[in-house]
Amino acid sequence: MFSGLIDDFKVRLDLTLKAMIAGAILGFAGVAAFICGVVVLFLWVMQTYGTLEAWAAVAGLFGAIALLALIGLLSSGRKRRELARLAEARAAKAEAERKKNEPEWWQNPAMLLTGLQIARTLGIKGLLPIVAAGAVAAGYFLSRPRPDQPEADVQPAE
Repeated sequence: MFSGLIDDFKVRLDLTLKAMIAGAILGFAGVAAFICGVVVLFLWVMQTYGTLEAWAAVAGLFGAIALLALIGLLSSGRKRRELARLAEARAAKAEAERKKNEPEWWQNPAMLLTGLQIARTLGIKGLLPIVAAGAVAAGYFLSRPRPDQPEADVQPAE
């Protein structure tokens, strides 16, 4: 049960560390390149078209960058949901495997020993009324029609 959680934690930690290192490198190089690019764009547009158009070009550039960041944010949410779905499927599979290997309640040795201890404590005379009541209840429940079976078409005797 815990091995799946530990493996999932290792994978997430590995992805997070790689993303942080790549993000730091990208951030330092990107900031330097971006500042130089914005300055060059501003100066070229200012010399060619004027100051107002230069500020409009810089604003358009920042708007495009914000749009790209939004797209990246939305795609990371999709990936996170995918990872959560895979983790949930893995946990459900582990739970099904655990239940498959677990004995039923009447096959459980602890339950059988508890029943034997109760039988010893009550004795045969104290156990007979309980067994009789259990037999009556079992007969009643076994004689009832099951909901998945259609009822027989019974006509009254004439």
